[in-house]
Formats: sequence, C-alpha cells, structure tokens
Amino acid sequence: MLYATHDAQGQITGLFDRPTDGAVQVAADNPDVLHFLELAEGTNPLLTFLQRSDMDLVRVVEDLVELLVDRNVILFTELPAAAQQKLLSRKKVRESLGDTGELMVGKDDIL
Repeated sequence: MLYATHDAQGQITGLFDRPTDGAVQVAADNPDVLHFLELAEGTNPLLTFLQRSDMDLVRVVEDLVELLVDRNVILFTELPAAAQQKLLSRKKVRESLGDTGELMVGKDDIL
C-alpha cells in the first residue's frame, strides 16, 4: 500500500511506502498516483503512450506471425532462433493463463 501527501489543491506532492505524518493511504492504481509518477519522472506524455502501447503491438505482431505461419506464407523455422524461442515462450505463458483468443483475426477470416 502507498501513502500520499497532498497540497492545498488536493494534488499529490509525495508518495511513501509506509505511514508518514500528513500522508493518507492510496491505492497504487489510483489515477492521481499514476499522474504524479509520470510528472515526477518528467516523462513526455507521447513517450508514455508509446511505451504503454508497445505491449499491445507485441500481441499484434505475435498474432500476425501465427496467421502467416498458419496460412503457409512463411515457415516458423525460417524465423531466427531467438524469435522462435520468444514467440513460443509467450504462447506457452498465454496458454497457461487461459488466453488462447486471437487479437487480430481468426484462421478463417479474410484479410
């Protein structure tokens, strides 16, 4: 759990990992906490957006590779060994989590 101090306008001015004088308990996923962390790190909002969207794009690429392999456009073994390993590892983890749905298109869909 996190603890936050606030200014007179209610904006977070500090975050702590333990109770501190003047700090109140806040959830880590509180929008104000997330906003404070972005400001504290001095990140560019556009860069933050790109970083957050990277994981979504990774899934799109994974589904695209799977679609191309399923349709015999490419052979999985033509991919570099490191790419094969990463794709297989991620697929196994998704399957273990019960996430077998496809993000992009089904095998019978037409592009």
